[in-house]
Amino acid sequence: MPKLSETRLYNDHPWAVPVVPDVSEPYFAQTMPWQIPEPVLELIEQMFIEVEEYFNSSRLPIEGVIYEIKEVFGQLDISSFTPHSEVTTY
Repeated sequence: MPKLSETRLYNDHPWAVPVVPDVSEPYFAQTMPWQIPEPVLELIEQMFIEVEEYFNSSRLPIEGVIYEIKEVFGQLDISSFTPHSEVTTY
C-alpha cells in the first residue's frame, strides 16, 4: 500500500476534499498543505472511514463539509459542518 498522504486520503474519500468558500479575498480562504506526521494521517483516515460508516449504516448520503484540517499546537483542528450531531460528537 502506498504511503499515506493528504492526496491519497482525498482520492480515497473524495467527499472530504476541503471546500474553499467563494469570497472576495481568496488568499485567506485557501487551505494550507498538510504538514502532518503519518500516525496523525492514520487517525484522520480512521475518522473519514467512521464518518462514511455512519452515513452508510443510516442509509443516508454523506452530508458533511470539511473546510480545513490542520495541526495547531500539537492538536488536530478540524473545521467542518454537518447537520448530523452524531457525526460531530465523536
